[in-house]
Amino acid sequence: MSTETSGLLESRELRALETLRLRPSRVYRGASKGERISKQKGVSIEFADFRNYSEGDDLRHLDWNVLARLDTPVMRTYQDEEDLIVYLCLDGSPSMHFGEPSKFALAQKYAMAFGYVGLIGGDGVRLKVIGAKQPPSAILRGRSSAFRLMDGIQRAAGELNQETLNDSLRSILRSNLRNGILILASDGLDPELPATIRALGGRGFEVWFAQILSDAEIDPDLEGDLRLIDSENTGTTEITINRDTLLQYRKSLEDHILTIADAAKRTGGRHVLIRTSDSLEQVMVRKLKPAGWFE
Repeated sequence: MSTETSGLLESRELRALETLRLRPSRVYRGASKGERISKQKGVSIEFADFRNYSEGDDLRHLDWNVLARLDTPVMRTYQDEEDLIVYLCLDGSPSMHFGEPSKFALAQKYAMAFGYVGLIGGDGVRLKVIGAKQPPSAILRGRSSAFRLMDGIQRAAGELNQETLNDSLRSILRSNLRNGILILASDGLDPELPATIRALGGRGFEVWFAQILSDAEIDPDLEGDLRLIDSENTGTTEITINRDTLLQYRKSLEDHILTIADAAKRTGGRHVLIRTSDSLEQVMVRKLKPAGWFE
């Protein structure tokens, strides 16, 4: 992809992503041939080794030539290959359009970055726009699909406000989608989200959560009498901001973030808090790679 056509990512950001590969915490057996060689032995076409026959073994993998020559039943084993499906969940709910740059603009960049790493690593990538009543996209594979992925992410801005974050994720729970990594790029400002993440883990999804918040949300610089407007339901609250109020706000936000992070880790997944002022290269290469998100 070139600078002129990449749109969401600059050339230097794409170069920084070239060496990364997604590192799931467990093996996913797919319906099609994948690019990842599992440490487990299975039934793909890549021969691995011989072993002695055991009762109940699949006779289709018995080496009949060895049996005929040596009168000894020996099984052929193969390297199994993983076909990893990556679900990119891009949150476009109203609260994501806060800040400058907006959280949604950052979420688009991170969705593209994670998706690009998946595509060049040979993984299957599906885009799910949170806020739109649509199923995930068809499976995209390979570097050549990067433009289709970028187009879907850019068009997501016009497909919003039909579902809440929680409702969109619950729709995945009710589907018959294959298990895989579910990467959520969102601010996560939904009190029901931890329970939904735990339910996704119970369904077999590994949740990777890139939680994007603005600097003003993490460290608000406010005081006096204010009227707060809920961007999700337009409800209003009158509040007096003082030192105690700010301390209580920061404690509540910290508790919510810790609860979400714990829920994601219980699925075998990961969590990272990203400020809108953070650089994508710094987060992906210097923060997430050392933390084990990538090979």
